[in-house]
Amino acid sequence: MESQSIGSTERKYLLAVYLTLNEMGWTRLKKVSNFLKVKMPSAKQFLTKLEEAGLIYYERRGGISLTQEGKRLAIIENAHLNAVRVFFCEILSLDEKEAVEAAWNIYFNLSDKTVRRFSDFARFLVEGEAKDVVEKFREFIHQPRKKITPCQIRTMFDEEKKESGDFKSE
Repeated sequence: MESQSIGSTERKYLLAVYLTLNEMGWTRLKKVSNFLKVKMPSAKQFLTKLEEAGLIYYERRGGISLTQEGKRLAIIENAHLNAVRVFFCEILSLDEKEAVEAAWNIYFNLSDKTVRRFSDFARFLVEGEAKDVVEKFREFIHQPRKKITPCQIRTMFDEEKKESGDFKSE
């Protein structure tokens, strides 16, 4: 997340390269595209951008490996993504598969500051004095619902429309 020269999609591909490396330290275009569930030409396009940014070594029809800088950034990305995943697992009580999917779906759309706050908040809830808050939330989500309270934003919006005469009942 610390590199401003690459966008969120490139960061996602960088992390995919890192996570698909074999024990020899390289991966293939097909592995990266399968991992991200995208077509190979799309993956090739972004891997070329990563190569131009000096983050990977990419041989046409050959292996893909990380440069030192690419590895450094990929490790940071992986740690941040895992913090988001842990939030979903430990705090929201999602199973591992759901947590991984949710983390991948939202992580790359968050700003650096938001990810840091997200990570800090998760650590605060899990490690800090707020463990009881997490436990109370877990109890809460397993309770049967008696009545759903209306969304305050929707209610305020409807009241403003009524006052202005633009309200149409649905």
